[in-house]
Amino acid sequence: MAVEQTRGTASNEPNATPRSGNKYFQETMTELKKTTWPTKQEATRLTGIVVGVIIVLGTYMAILDGVLSALVSKFSLIK
Repeated sequence: MAVEQTRGTASNEPNATPRSGNKYFQETMTELKKTTWPTKQEATRLTGIVVGVIIVLGTYMAILDGVLSALVSKFSLIK
């Protein structure tokens, strides 16, 4: 049994055929139409949560950095 290989494919699958760029974008658009997108209110709320978490973590890291810098300076750990 000989396996026929398709020319011009990057895949190792014997039955794979090369895709044109146009077909790729058509399939991408089809999949995007199946996607459930958030409402404007959900997107705004989730964005606010992300910004809030970033602010809290940034503040925590700034305080931690200040405390550790003060400890290093006080005990002359780095010369």
